[in-house]
Amino acid sequence: MNTNKLSTHYSTLEPAERLSLMLAAAARGDQVEHTRLADSAPRVACRVPHTFGRAAAFLAVCGLHQMEKLNLAALYFKALGIADTTRGELCIRFHKAARLYGYLVKIHADGWAQFCEQERLDSTICEAAMAGDMVLEMAEKEARFDGFTVDEARDYARETMPPIDSLKTVESVVEELQSMHKMFLTRWE
Repeated sequence: MNTNKLSTHYSTLEPAERLSLMLAAAARGDQVEHTRLADSAPRVACRVPHTFGRAAAFLAVCGLHQMEKLNLAALYFKALGIADTTRGELCIRFHKAARLYGYLVKIHADGWAQFCEQERLDSTICEAAMAGDMVLEMAEKEARFDGFTVDEARDYARETMPPIDSLKTVESVVEELQSMHKMFLTRWE
């Protein structure tokens, strides 16, 4: 596609067309075209409360983190399911993998709670409104019972081939959330 010729028509693009082209440019890694499309979009003015940027950043971080936790919960339940249907060494391996995913479910839940506490935000409001809340509640409850402790997770990480070099912790999850939140705040505040 000749984007130079297309760029002469940027002013005629409807919002849906522009968004579609921006997503296509991003998907193919064409940052120049994506930026041109974004920069050429007409600006609209709207009045929002001064909390809008902070709320938008929080919602974005919450949504991304919720998806990460759902992914971990799915892996946890899948590994448990396989462990329950196998015997011998395979059963042991999958049960250990499930316990590692259980550990990750726990630290992500604890990291989210700690991040929200530091930001003085209620950690449950956003999560309860999103899809998967019941699944995450079940996964966290089981993981608190069956997931590895920090020390067990470190021992398991050393046993794997190849060894897991960096194991996530509650602190590293909080740091990731803070970094993501700061990025969104910079963009929207």
